[in-house]
Amino acid sequence: MADGIGADNTGTFSGLGEVYSRARPDYPEACYDLLEEAMRASAAAAGDAGAGNAVVADIGAGTGKLTAGLLERGWQVAAVEPNPDMLGRLEAHLGGRGGLRTVAAPAEATGLPDGSVGLVTVAQAFHWFDQDAFRAECRRILAPGGRVAIIWNFRRPEAASTQAAVEAFRRHVKGFVALTLGERVGEADLARFYGGEWERTVLDNDEDIDRETFLGRCLSASYFPKEGDPARGPLLRELESIFDAHSTAGVHRFQQVTHVHIGTLR
Repeated sequence: MADGIGADNTGTFSGLGEVYSRARPDYPEACYDLLEEAMRASAAAAGDAGAGNAVVADIGAGTGKLTAGLLERGWQVAAVEPNPDMLGRLEAHLGGRGGLRTVAAPAEATGLPDGSVGLVTVAQAFHWFDQDAFRAECRRILAPGGRVAIIWNFRRPEAASTQAAVEAFRRHVKGFVALTLGERVGEADLARFYGGEWERTVLDNDEDIDRETFLGRCLSASYFPKEGDPARGPLLRELESIFDAHSTAGVHRFQQVTHVHIGTLR
């Protein structure tokens, strides 16, 4: 099991809701196509005629980056998020949208009814969960045949700007682990969690971003030095230099991939 999982991380992103909502990347349409296939498979396994009225539980929904795309597919979505700052941003952005229900609760105790959802999604959050407790909660809330999708956006490690950013963080952040903490979750962790059949699909998700978005994406990391930390200013200046060195006319090609894991639990 990945280290550091299981602690109460509810307050980790307090104060980061605005920059997270503004700067974090979205997910490619192909990701939602895979989720739609999973919904159809769940409905078929349950003997349903279709997935039109299926419910998705988006766990650790944050500011609603994935939630928005799920709603656009016409699904009923229960967005579960324990952090008030993050959930407030989600509700400000998506509140009033048909099909949305928000739940202020941790991943391991959502309060959703037994067997009430056809698909559980987790985007950029699985590494924060108590995996065993979350697995038990998924088994409780999933309808027969239901699927779980675990999703991460990862920077391409071979990209020069990625390598430069890693070195910058290593110099300025004590105990730095990885740009995306989901990298701590290994193959054995996923196999143990699913315990059944699951597949990984890797999707291209490169995008062109400006300086503000590039810096905001870094600032939204849980491990970025907070205001008052003497490492914050030097790290920001180094990241600005990295942007300048790897951009053209104020635009940086942010190289990333989206990993989508979908499977059943046993």
